[in-house]
Amino acid sequence: MKVQSFVAIALTLALAGVAHAERFLFQRGSVLYSASRDGKESRRVLDMSVGQGAVWATSPDGRRIVWAKAANPETEGSLAGRPITLFLSDITGRRQKKLLTTENLTDRQGRKVAEISPTVPNGPLTTLKDWSLVSLSWSTDGRTLYMGCTRVGAAAGVMTVSVDAQSGTALVDAEGHWKCLAPVIQPDARSTFLAAVAIGKESGIAPLQICNLAVGNAWTPVPTLGGPAAYGAALWPALSPDGKSIAFASVPRGLWLASGPGFAVKRLISGDVMRPRFSEDGKTVLFLSPRPTTADKIAYDLYELPISGTTPKVVLSDVDWFDLVSD
Repeated sequence: MKVQSFVAIALTLALAGVAHAERFLFQRGSVLYSASRDGKESRRVLDMSVGQGAVWATSPDGRRIVWAKAANPETEGSLAGRPITLFLSDITGRRQKKLLTTENLTDRQGRKVAEISPTVPNGPLTTLKDWSLVSLSWSTDGRTLYMGCTRVGAAAGVMTVSVDAQSGTALVDAEGHWKCLAPVIQPDARSTFLAAVAIGKESGIAPLQICNLAVGNAWTPVPTLGGPAAYGAALWPALSPDGKSIAFASVPRGLWLASGPGFAVKRLISGDVMRPRFSEDGKTVLFLSPRPTTADKIAYDLYELPISGTTPKVVLSDVDWFDLVSD
């Protein structure tokens, strides 16, 4: 009986340790690195052969990486005018494959996809030529990739479309059009919740949106005292592991937290903040902030801040982008 109790306790402690083991994936230039949670031990993972503004994302289980590479990174263009290729790799960087190319995008039946379903009910169809890729993210089960896109010009807007994370095929609606999740961008999923950013009716306003997929596909703005104008444009929303809080940045208005039953919004710190992410226990927010530099390249440091604290500390220096994943 004592032996069984000891084994049970040991197993519980082991599982608890595994559940909270974390590490960083971070980008410097074109290279992706892995680092320990304290930032002291790092190793090279893969060369994505892309620049500082690379678009990449890690799967929720921390085992896969997806990244985008444009056909011609020196020119501006759309998903059709400047085709985007998505590559998929395991966490070691050794097993790489081409997942899809937007100029040859097909659905699960092998039919070429050229049109995108409306971003709003009863809205018009658009084509791949209308949109440019700006963000990648995963569904919480790791089966779906979300491609966040923007459209500039007179008909400016945002949207998110989906592809199968295994085959790279487009997920389409009943009419065969590339399914548009909503007029939102930069989505982050936890459980049945999905947080994202929408375009506001006023200049400089991009309200935070929340959707509970368990009860439908209805998006509602997250309320805040003074309305979305209090924080201006919400960027890089990150849901906490329990789905009860959302951290987001507002350049240059700092780091914000929406939490509680009504997702009440408050500012944690002011200043230039990018890419907030929660630790696995939900008690700490990690983020990037620019640091003084005399070089042409903008340099960022990676900080951590307890959600109950006011003073962040540097974890890693010279980081272009990062993610926090399970070890």
